[in-house]
Amino acid sequence: MEARVSGAVNSVIYFNEENHFAILSIKLDRRNKRAAQYSNKIFSDKLKVLCYMDRKPIINEEFSFVGQFITNQYGIQFKASKFERVNENTLSGIVNFLSSDFFPGVGKATATKIFNKLGSNCLSLIEENPDVLNEIPGISSSQKETIRFSLLNYETNRKVLLDLLNYGISFKSSLKLIKKLGSEVVDIITENPYLLMDLVDGFGFKRADKIAKEIGIAHNSEIRIKALIIYIMNRHSFASGDVYFDFDELFEKSATMINQDNNMLSRDDFENILKKLVTDRKIFIDEDNSVYDIRLYQAEMLFAEKVKFFLNREIKNVYNSNDIDITLNEVMKKNKIIYTEKQKTAICKSLTEAFIIVTGGPGTGKSTLIKAIIDCFSLLYPTETIKEKIALLAPTGRAAKRLRELTAHPAVTIHKYLGYEGGGIFRYGPNARTDAKIAIIDEFSMVDIVLAGRLFSSLEDDVRIIIVGDVDQIPSVSQGDVLADLIDSGEIPTVKLNKIHRQSESSNIINLAHSINKGVIPYDILKKYEDRAFIKTTDDNIISTINFIVKRGLSQGMDLIRDIQILIPMYKGSVGIEAVNSSMQNVFNPSNGNEIKHMNRFFRVKDKVIQLVNRNEKQIMNGDIGYIISLNTENEKYVGLTVMFDIGGVDYSMDELEDLTHAYAISIHKSQGSEYDLAIIPFSNQYYIMMRKKLIYTAVTRAKKYLIMLGNVNMLATGIKRMEAKRKTKLIKRIKLNISQKVDDFNIGEMENLSPYDFLD
Repeated sequence: MEARVSGAVNSVIYFNEENHFAILSIKLDRRNKRAAQYSNKIFSDKLKVLCYMDRKPIINEEFSFVGQFITNQYGIQFKASKFERVNENTLSGIVNFLSSDFFPGVGKATATKIFNKLGSNCLSLIEENPDVLNEIPGISSSQKETIRFSLLNYETNRKVLLDLLNYGISFKSSLKLIKKLGSEVVDIITENPYLLMDLVDGFGFKRADKIAKEIGIAHNSEIRIKALIIYIMNRHSFASGDVYFDFDELFEKSATMINQDNNMLSRDDFENILKKLVTDRKIFIDEDNSVYDIRLYQAEMLFAEKVKFFLNREIKNVYNSNDIDITLNEVMKKNKIIYTEKQKTAICKSLTEAFIIVTGGPGTGKSTLIKAIIDCFSLLYPTETIKEKIALLAPTGRAAKRLRELTAHPAVTIHKYLGYEGGGIFRYGPNARTDAKIAIIDEFSMVDIVLAGRLFSSLEDDVRIIIVGDVDQIPSVSQGDVLADLIDSGEIPTVKLNKIHRQSESSNIINLAHSINKGVIPYDILKKYEDRAFIKTTDDNIISTINFIVKRGLSQGMDLIRDIQILIPMYKGSVGIEAVNSSMQNVFNPSNGNEIKHMNRFFRVKDKVIQLVNRNEKQIMNGDIGYIISLNTENEKYVGLTVMFDIGGVDYSMDELEDLTHAYAISIHKSQGSEYDLAIIPFSNQYYIMMRKKLIYTAVTRAKKYLIMLGNVNMLATGIKRMEAKRKTKLIKRIKLNISQKVDDFNIGEMENLSPYDFLD
């Protein structure tokens, strides 16, 4: 329930210059009846208030705040969602304002003269006609200029900024909105608050809907139903990975949600609204009556078009089959390895075909193959700097780092290669091509349809494309099942590596992975081996058992940040990621009193953390893992922290902490592209809804040296017999058929900043 308190600022405890978040101590106005009714909560005449402000408050400035009382380790505080200045045009209000730091060189005496001469409306009079300052005796020309300039800058956007802040929009986002939409921004948002879903990063439907409700937009209004349908589509597609909706399915989901509010969405109304969303270029309805988010449709069409183009062109080789045989023998001699017949086939096809896919499970030599391909190209083009034209790419920073180590060739993330600048903006795409002659993309099962479209559209017409990945792993976090669709189309030359190499034959981890892929649990699953084990335990003991395993690993010289990783399929629950992270932090990095609280998390020095979104300006990407090296302070108050990643230290301000979460335990999706010396995988009945064969297979294949599974072995047995639902895509159909529709030039990176977290507000 919302409350209102009023009082004068006693002190400014903290003020963030970047996002204008303030912690104030106010002296309560006990004469205010509303404040008096909270006397049972507030035992003194001072109260700490947390609020986003339009500027740094001034001592003795009076405010009225609307919000809620909260209780935490700092005692009773008031978290305000709105504020307004009280007595802003009184003598004390004007004097406090004009004599503040906003107006250097203007003291209380001068401010008092201005008020006495021009009256309570003096600020408006100065704003309308600065020459009225000439009527003030004893005021210098520099003071006049300071007042004119500072007041103009302040007043221009003050009311607009205040209105946006009161909508719950952050200071940074408010400034961006003002810059993008101008002084009419509040009118635009008031007319349609759902525009915020497109205009502000991370501003989801529920927040926009709350504003709409406050300003009186009806639940059955067209603009709300439009926004709700888009919200349903986005939320479902991120959860399922589907690229499109069946028309009837979307109608059923929309009607169920809309009719909760005693409304009635008829099929005719639904069809009419979809037609308007098509006109607005929000969605696309294809010839099968399938409904797409417009960006997903464009991405699928563009990617299919590029695939067909790359398949249909001719590549002229400067070498023949005899040259390849000689080169291959030289590479085998150099690397002291004899490739299998399947590997030789893959290498030769990579050297002769314009477009090829190589797939295979763990231990089948995919990384070895990539190195061989690079070495062969280098020998076949001895007079050219071909190595500089080989783009070696991976979806994640860790996967790229592993490629660099295994191949001794520069490797980067796909985002970095495409010049991702944040905000869905890429330097390279359909209208600005990259210069690679050979593109080798590893871990391609992780690539979603939007990124695939962006990457392929950036490649030159004469590039060779070599895709490498394990098609049996879980598909991308975002929409599409690109690697599987490419293989299943039957149009792209594909080599499947299926022989486990000698150095991997003795690995019980790899043998288990291949058994899981066949849907079989080995008879010796409970037997303890040197490299793997399964510890039977109940849900109540899973966390304590994990802690014990980690302690054993640390005692044997492992590093908690680099070597040990807990992999869990879900966030919530008593044995979910959040619960395990909390326990791990308390056991292995307990509080010493120095910590930053953000939402329901505490960040401490030495904490293992993971980046949740792409931030190219910081050179860090979704899934990067590091550890906190410092909590940063100013004037004895926390202002942020610094995380050490592979690239070095990265600073985070307080309002950027939403980009981070703890990483002692992470999701299996987040682990893709990485390997860990010790992978710990619990199996709980609570995970039942998530447990599928590909998910388990992907988790097991993350273990490099040791794999410890624990919990309910029956959940493992049940999970590997359950298949993931096939994602709804039409990529195979579009590759096989001639594409008649023209694909518009567009920024397919628009969805890049979105993540499942955007739909949880």
